[in-house]
Amino acid sequence: MLWKIAVFLKARTMKIINGQIIACGAVIKGASVIIDGSKIRYVGKRAKSHSADVIDAKGSFVSPGFIDSHIHGDPAKVLAHEIRYGTTAIVTAISCSSSANLSKSIDAIRRFKDDDVLGASVEGLRLEGPYISRERAGAQDKRFIKKPSTAGLCKIIERCGALLKIMTVAPELDGARKLIQTLKKKRIVASMGHTSADYEEGVKGIDAGITHATHLFNGMRRMAANGSSAALACLSDDRVVAEIIFDLIHVRPELLYLALAMKKRSGIILMTDSVRAEAGGDKVKGGVYRLRNGTIAGSNLTMIGAVKNAVRACGVALADAVAFATINPARLLGVDARKGSIAKEKDADIVIFDKDFDVKMTIVRGKIAYRKRGF
Repeated sequence: MLWKIAVFLKARTMKIINGQIIACGAVIKGASVIIDGSKIRYVGKRAKSHSADVIDAKGSFVSPGFIDSHIHGDPAKVLAHEIRYGTTAIVTAISCSSSANLSKSIDAIRRFKDDDVLGASVEGLRLEGPYISRERAGAQDKRFIKKPSTAGLCKIIERCGALLKIMTVAPELDGARKLIQTLKKKRIVASMGHTSADYEEGVKGIDAGITHATHLFNGMRRMAANGSSAALACLSDDRVVAEIIFDLIHVRPELLYLALAMKKRSGIILMTDSVRAEAGGDKVKGGVYRLRNGTIAGSNLTMIGAVKNAVRACGVALADAVAFATINPARLLGVDARKGSIAKEKDADIVIFDKDFDVKMTIVRGKIAYRKRGF
């Protein structure tokens, strides 16, 4: 095996040298990073720490740890795999399911947060539904799709508590705008997705409080010649941050170019929508997970793979692609004061990867959670 996971029980003082540090929207050569305990203490070219353990980056890139704001599966299984690909924080996605399954998933997330497995963090959960379009359900279980209900939403919020960070809603449904307004009041991100909304209905949803798009282009009406699609509403409004699956399968490269042209640097989030931990590797067909009827059920993407595709296939500058995977999701989740960038006093969540986008090391809150053999 080419990799190993090594978790140190106590965070140490470390100094990362000889790396190309991705910070402040640029790639900085000749700088060092000093980590003390769980925090970054210094970033610059005059680092002095005689007692620190030295990590030689050997010319590789030193990036903030990736935040996957949309990934399915048990957190322990997810992070045991994803930490090898630079992911240091996740938001666990839960598809439409029964109340019993929802409660089971919530309990699993809470147990994980309490155990602090691998030191990596679960920043909360997100719900895809149940207030979504049956016509755009995709791999969602239609048995559990519901009509908008404020009372029902309040019960869900009560059950999830502070864990609930994002909820996908189809804005065209009767009563959906009241739900969106309720989510906004509760400071839960209202996300447009699994929707048959046209442009006008999408705009009304945004006016009601939607600030996020769930896997843009997927689970939405195709954009016609007259632009009648919720996707266009999300693209053309700076109030909306669009998450996109950059596996080059879910979304055609031409549409990725369009999104990159229309959205600001702060308006795009890379995520995986991976169902690897739930589905198992034997269900991958053509690079994605599919149901028996051929419907795409989720990706086989990793965060480093998404960054690589953005850079190599779409011409995105490396610092921008990293921002899409780090500070942008951190801002969405309201954790940017402690995560999402390499800066003094922020969590020491760091990934080191080479020019071929091969992850060499993942550090989570000052602990080496993964180190590739030979590095």
